Amino acid sequence: MRLLKNLAPIFFAIALVFNFAANGQNQSREIKIENLLLDSLSKDFTIDREVRIDLVEFPPDTALGWHWHPGEEFHYYLEGEVEIQIEGQPSIIGKPGTVGHVPYKTRHQAVTHNKGAKVLVFRVHTKGEPWKHDDDHNK
Repeated sequence: MRLLKNLAPIFFAIALVFNFAANGQNQSREIKIENLLLDSLSKDFTIDREVRIDLVEFPPDTALGWHWHPGEEFHYYLEGEVEIQIEGQPSIIGKPGTVGHVPYKTRHQAVTHNKGAKVLVFRVHTKGEPWKHDDDHNK
């Protein structure tokens, strides 16, 4: 019994390490989207449009499923590699220093393979609309 009391802190520490490792693996698999700017364009320039700039970090072997945006989307690929699959068009393979464009309301998805990626995304879209619409054919 005394041996079990002495080993209890060790078992507790091992459980904490496994829990931390498991949570760390789950967190590293999530796509991180950080909004850097959301601002309206001048009404004198264009009506009901805003600009959104996001920093998107994709872990390896993840996908941001099929979706579309109520606007034009432009990418600058910072790190890693990501495939942007665009409905009815060839895929864009985003590599550092290259750019990409997804046309207005065009269905697309982003997929990483064995590398993750970091992408700066610029969007000009309809003011007040959600930043993305998940796989919906009723555009």
